[in-house]
Amino acid sequence: MEFLQLVRARGRRWHVLDERSYTACRLVTLSAAPDVCRLLTPFDDVQPVTTVSRPRRVSRQRWRRACRALIASSASPGALLAAARARFDLLPYQLQPAMALLRGDATRLLLADEVGLGKTVQAGLVFAELIARGRGERVLVLTPAGLRDQWAGELTFRFNLQPAVVDAAGMRHLARTLPIGVNPWTTTPIAIASIDYVKRPEVLPAVAACRWDIVAVDEAHAAVGDTERYEAVRLLAARAPHVLLLTATPHSGDDRAYEALCGIGAGPGDRPLVFRRTRRDIHGGPGRRTRTLRVRTNAAERRMLDALAAYHTAVRREHGSRVLELSVLDKRAFSSAWSLAESVDRRRRQLERPSAYDEDARQLLLPLDLDGESTGDDSPPDWPADLELSDSALERRLLDDLAECARAASARESKAAALARLLRRCDEPALVFTEYRDTAAHVSRCLGGVPVLHGGLSREERRQLVTAFNDGACSVMVATDAGGLGLNLQRRCRLVVNLELPWNPTRLEQRIGRVDRIGQQKRVHAIQLVGRDTGETSVLSRLQRRLSTAEHDLEGHAGPERLDDAAREEAARLGAIRPFVGRDDPTVLATLECSRWWIVRARRRLRARMRGRAVVIFRARTPDERGNGNSHLIALAAPPALIDAAAVRGAADAAAADWSAAQAVLDDAYWCRRVDRERWIVANEGKGSVTVIQSGLFDHRIEWLRSGSSGETPADERLTVIPSHRQVSGHVLDLVLVLLP
Repeated sequence: MEFLQLVRARGRRWHVLDERSYTACRLVTLSAAPDVCRLLTPFDDVQPVTTVSRPRRVSRQRWRRACRALIASSASPGALLAAARARFDLLPYQLQPAMALLRGDATRLLLADEVGLGKTVQAGLVFAELIARGRGERVLVLTPAGLRDQWAGELTFRFNLQPAVVDAAGMRHLARTLPIGVNPWTTTPIAIASIDYVKRPEVLPAVAACRWDIVAVDEAHAAVGDTERYEAVRLLAARAPHVLLLTATPHSGDDRAYEALCGIGAGPGDRPLVFRRTRRDIHGGPGRRTRTLRVRTNAAERRMLDALAAYHTAVRREHGSRVLELSVLDKRAFSSAWSLAESVDRRRRQLERPSAYDEDARQLLLPLDLDGESTGDDSPPDWPADLELSDSALERRLLDDLAECARAASARESKAAALARLLRRCDEPALVFTEYRDTAAHVSRCLGGVPVLHGGLSREERRQLVTAFNDGACSVMVATDAGGLGLNLQRRCRLVVNLELPWNPTRLEQRIGRVDRIGQQKRVHAIQLVGRDTGETSVLSRLQRRLSTAEHDLEGHAGPERLDDAAREEAARLGAIRPFVGRDDPTVLATLECSRWWIVRARRRLRARMRGRAVVIFRARTPDERGNGNSHLIALAAPPALIDAAAVRGAADAAAADWSAAQAVLDDAYWCRRVDRERWIVANEGKGSVTVIQSGLFDHRIEWLRSGSSGETPADERLTVIPSHRQVSGHVLDLVLVLLP
């Protein structure tokens, strides 16, 4: 069955819009305006309708409609199919990842562009292109909980895909509607789920039992430092033919973390193809200005720092060097005096009632956040272990003194006062970042109760806060790193204030990237508040060194250089054909292709330029066994009497053969790499499988999953199906349009 063929099914004539092959059946999408239906063969009887190709005179309007549709569907070798209909600006660098994947440069991509350069658009284009070619149908997007709706909106609006945001409530409802033994994850072709939800032991086995053609991990750097997240992502990526890792901050200066990121889903010697572009590389945006505002500490804060230093000295005297453990207390002090006081008070209560805290430590924590919407990454950290002093009276005295000084300092903090002055002078929308949730609440109170965006909010609460800020209901918003992921505030805000310096350089870039994005019309200003004559100045120096190391290690990762010119040419081609896309009924090509070639006489003003010759337009296609493939237009000039002569067809066939051969080279490169990846997946099937399974009291689905039945095509069986996806040698040439002089 050929693509756009005319068929008869269920007593009607239909045009074939799409066809997908599976192990025991084919899914055929049919159209008979205005109806569209999907049938399974051989369960439904679908019979081709025999037609005779002969010339047919049509109106000029209908001829032009067909010509526009043909131009919109025509593509050069290696061209993109889905990008023409997608809703995004045609920036050449955003086309490169999809082009690289389709040309067989890699099966794993690391999209590491700076914040705000459209990594979601680039990933969505990869999804759309693979789906349009029948090379991928099932997509799993793993993302922080706060970004799920944003991903769903982008894929739906820009690429007309139909993703589903998966959470615990929706999955429970779906499972109740399915027969026992049916994995609910198999019913969702494009799933967007929270990493923290998928990593759960009662969820991960069902997700891993599915076949995913593409696994995309957003904010992939956040999965590296967390063992449970990393193991879940590594397991799922190792079973997918295509893997996309998205992060604006892939390298924080830690080489081991970067290698772990690059190793997600990797086979032997398999390095991801890295795309790292900066605003300087693409000459985009109005620019950024970063300033450090040194804040003088007051007397109360100096007494607090002295009390903290006294505690440090006592710990070092008894335990030796405890730099890493004690640094947690320094971070709390640099964040705010209030946050340090909160930590010290918790430690004092622990010393007063140690048995109660021991019981809490032994209590198994239940997953109360069933939907995986919230995160505790911005919660106050636990008191560092093994810092207790043998002299408990001395420890209590030091902590009492530190708590008293911290509470006194929190009443009038110099940074909070400097922040208030700065916001008054700027008098424009601002986003204030801090690391900890309790500091954010304290700063909000100091500023008169401005809204706080943190990791403990639900999806709806987060949406309401962001909408209120973008709509102008509030001019200042305080956010933590966990709450600020994925914000798009560039339309209204250009000022970011960091209350304290994050010790990880990736967080600093993520914060500024909330407003320094595509669409920002003004120069972005980022201001760091640093305590003068405190240890925070050394943090600034270390941060700058780590940023320099990370930038040096990432140099030269802009993707294959040969794609630069190809991407620019493709962007120009897409820009030229976009005006012709979507203007006419998509079945116009089916009507033309399945019956006859259309003839029309040129207007009088055009005939003189034709010099008595006709314009003959052929359409060449390179379909695979499922009917998918590119098409190309070939226009020739010939005398009207020789429109369908052997010489004219021979010239068109020679041009089509050159185009088909160039396309075959690219397709073979893709499939060779794809087959190698699939073979590696088959060889590693079962390795690193999920062994922790938590079943419900009356739920037998987990027992079914334990038995290994997934209802999906096994990896080794998929290898036997791949040849039917590959391009059939040669091409199909059809005479479609003729313009007579």
